[in-house]
Amino acid sequence: MSYTVGQTIEVCLECDLPPARGVRRVVATFANECGDEAEFTEVPAGASDCVLQEPTQIGLQGCASYPGLYRLKRLTVEHLSGATHVEPPHITFEVRGSPEVVSWHVA
Repeated sequence: MSYTVGQTIEVCLECDLPPARGVRRVVATFANECGDEAEFTEVPAGASDCVLQEPTQIGLQGCASYPGLYRLKRLTVEHLSGATHVEPPHITFEVRGSPEVVSWHVA
C-alpha cells in the first residue's frame, strides 16, 4: 500500500517489547533510500486500529515529509530507567509525492 506525503500513517507491530514500568514511549525511525527519516510514536490503545484488530499488537503513527520507500531503521523503547533498543522487524511502506491535480474547472 502506498501513502502520500504528509498523510498520517499507522503501522502495526507485533513484537515482544519490554514490559512497561511506569511511563513508556515507543519510537520507530523509518528511513527512505535518500536517507530522509520519519519518526513514528506509539498510539494509545483506544485510538489504534491495530490494537482493535489484534490485542497483542501496538500501533505507531507518524507521517513522512518526502516520497520514497521507507524501511524501519530503529525501534527504541524509552522508559523511566532509560532506553532499550529493540531489533526492528522488517517493515516497509511507500510514500508517493503529493496527489496531482488532474484538471481545474472555473465556473
